[in-house]
Amino acid sequence: MVQRVCIIRQRAYYELPVRREAETLRDAGFEVDVICLGETGHSRVEVDNGVRLHRLPLQRRKGGVLGYLADYLSFFVLAAVKVTRLHLTHPYRVIQVNTMPDSLVFATLIPRLLGARVVLFMKEPTPELGASLYRSPLAPFLLRIVERLALRYAHLVFTVTKQLKDTYVARGARSGKIHVVLNGPDPRHLLGQHDAVPSDASRYTVICHGSVEERYGHDTIVKAAKLVKDEIPGIRVRITGDGSYVGEMLELIDRLGVGEYVDYLGWVDMPTLVEELRQADVGVVAQKSSPYSNLVHTNKMYEYIVMGIPVVLTRLASVQEYFGDDAVRYFEPDDPSSLAEAILDLHRSPEKGRALLENARKMYEAYSWEAQSQVFLDGYRRVLDRGAG
Repeated sequence: MVQRVCIIRQRAYYELPVRREAETLRDAGFEVDVICLGETGHSRVEVDNGVRLHRLPLQRRKGGVLGYLADYLSFFVLAAVKVTRLHLTHPYRVIQVNTMPDSLVFATLIPRLLGARVVLFMKEPTPELGASLYRSPLAPFLLRIVERLALRYAHLVFTVTKQLKDTYVARGARSGKIHVVLNGPDPRHLLGQHDAVPSDASRYTVICHGSVEERYGHDTIVKAAKLVKDEIPGIRVRITGDGSYVGEMLELIDRLGVGEYVDYLGWVDMPTLVEELRQADVGVVAQKSSPYSNLVHTNKMYEYIVMGIPVVLTRLASVQEYFGDDAVRYFEPDDPSSLAEAILDLHRSPEKGRALLENARKMYEAYSWEAQSQVFLDGYRRVLDRGAG
């Protein structure tokens, strides 16, 4: 008998990690549903490559704290109703909830009481993130309480770095309940790899994709672009994605007068993103240093490696645990001059970029989704055998 699984995530289904996990479970023989945000031009219910999608009539909105709370609450209510109805019709063996927010896991309450096992995939430390976003100490205090309750509630927990697991254990979680699954992409979704040697010697393309938030250091990238322009006349910085920092970033681009060679493309679909990545000479991850950022990895770091792009990124403890100076080109956090020097270094010495990429790919073999998916599926086998919780 086929075992049914549901994944709940407050994002649209185009997000690579959700697709990666859903299709891995499908390939392992599970019948997989995903409850997610709506997408313009897509049906509320459809089957995508063997995964049944249930899109809720909601999309992410821009706004401050109240906007986020409204988004979280509305999705929580609709997701709880949807997963309960689906479970009552055709029961799930496992329901996986991907954070944020941590509180979303409690949308599974009724199915859990009726026998479903609950897997929690905690991809970001919300107390640290709350501390970086809000000045009040109340937010991280409350988020830590929710985090602790969520960890106790779930039968099994996945997280994305050893540092993050250690943090949860230090706060009282049981070590044996938490499994580290690194956040590497499924290369099938990036449509293969490409030759990193630039096809146009007159142009040097630097790319940064993903959420445009203050903590991801887009201001550092824009400022660094101005610093390297004289030595790299053909510099082209391509920024894609959406987020709350877009307005400030565009103002900075205008104020520094770099609009001729710093392009903001907005949100782009996956085929467009893949084409942008194919044209890139360097991928930049400019995350600012904070208690939050030193616990996590960004997806785009792995995506650059898979796509054959040398990586320039902020020196953070969580990344240094996995990648040495012989695999990526580090620069100092929140330092445009340091980032500019890193870009110039790889531009002056393409062979260095190729050597870094070769080493990064060797290290990545152990971190790839092909390897990590086995840890992921082992966790599912354990929770189905009632060996967790």
